[in-house]
Amino acid sequence: MPELRRMETEDLLQLYKIHTIVYNVRKDYSKEENQKIDPLDHPAQWSWGFFDGKKLLAGMTEIDYLMRFDGHSVKMSGISGVGTLPEARKSGFIRRIFEKLLPEAYEKGVIFSNLTPFSHSFYQKFGYETACARNLIKISTDDLSEIKPKGEFTQVIPGDDMSLLAGIHASYISNINHGIHRDYWPDDRAWKRFTRDDPYMTGIFIYLWKDEEGKARSYIKYQDVADDGEHNMSVTELAFTDRKGLYGALSIVSGLSAQYKNFKWLMPAFIDPCDFIGDAWSVESEILPRDMTRVVNVKAALELMRRPACEGEYVIEVLDENISANTGKYLVQFGAQNSNQIHADVSLTQKNADIKCDMQTLSQLVTGYRSLENALYSRQKGLEVIGNEEFLKRVFTLRPQHVTEYF
Repeated sequence: MPELRRMETEDLLQLYKIHTIVYNVRKDYSKEENQKIDPLDHPAQWSWGFFDGKKLLAGMTEIDYLMRFDGHSVKMSGISGVGTLPEARKSGFIRRIFEKLLPEAYEKGVIFSNLTPFSHSFYQKFGYETACARNLIKISTDDLSEIKPKGEFTQVIPGDDMSLLAGIHASYISNINHGIHRDYWPDDRAWKRFTRDDPYMTGIFIYLWKDEEGKARSYIKYQDVADDGEHNMSVTELAFTDRKGLYGALSIVSGLSAQYKNFKWLMPAFIDPCDFIGDAWSVESEILPRDMTRVVNVKAALELMRRPACEGEYVIEVLDENISANTGKYLVQFGAQNSNQIHADVSLTQKNADIKCDMQTLSQLVTGYRSLENALYSRQKGLEVIGNEEFLKRVFTLRPQHVTEYF
């Protein structure tokens, strides 16, 4: 009988081998250097697996993150590396891991769980729903030449001081839902992972930008990606403290137009790339509804969620098929904006519901991925507004989104 348990260090190599099958990547594990566990990899106990004896049949990693949500820093469980051996598929192993993982995450104080799916419909079964879109843009580097370089760029290489990068990143994510802290893990492990690539071997570069007064306002990380014989400057991260920082980082492009034909960036959707150049026809843009989220603790999320600037209340009825503790009707009350109440007052109630939500719809509304007006146009049947609609429209509003890590 296969056994479900958390992994130990000696199990990780089996999980990595499953990844080569599942994600169609190749790695020669006969080489000694590929049999060693990278000290910057995630701790083994973050991973779950189904084992037949010592053989790993299916597994996933549950990464311990701290993310931003409506001005707060909250615990988030990042799901990564989900995979099952071909001969063990259709056995329900991944479902059974989620059945164990999600209630345990609730008990540990996790408020959200995020993932990047291979199939959105697969993860909807576990209460996840699309909650972050990225905008894949492509602009000719020549068209960005009007953003003139000012200030100073400094290359960052492995082993350099990362404190200025960390300050910029903290400022960048402060008001973005799903922004993930890099100072949460001990020993600067997240920043060491971010800066570990040797630029001369990998072609991955990081540059810090300071303004004319020497203040660090942004950084950019990019790499050379060939496409149909053309070299493209592909940005993997661009973080900034303000508008000046954004355009300061973008100003590096004009000096690289001889090397790169196009500028590409899988960028946050709350910024309009048409602002970067004079002629919007020159921007190729594609919205990718990429990342998914689910609320793990409904009561805590409703308490911390951004409140409207008025006094009021509503009752929301929630059905969670994976975490039974979330199912129920919640009375959410706000005091006047000038009162001393910081968070909403949330309690279970027997009152009639103003709004009913399944977990997928609730997760989108709570995080601000979509407004109530927008959600009412969905063909999905997980939302019903019964009353108090105008007030609810002031509660469930759009907010900036960006999952700032890839996992």
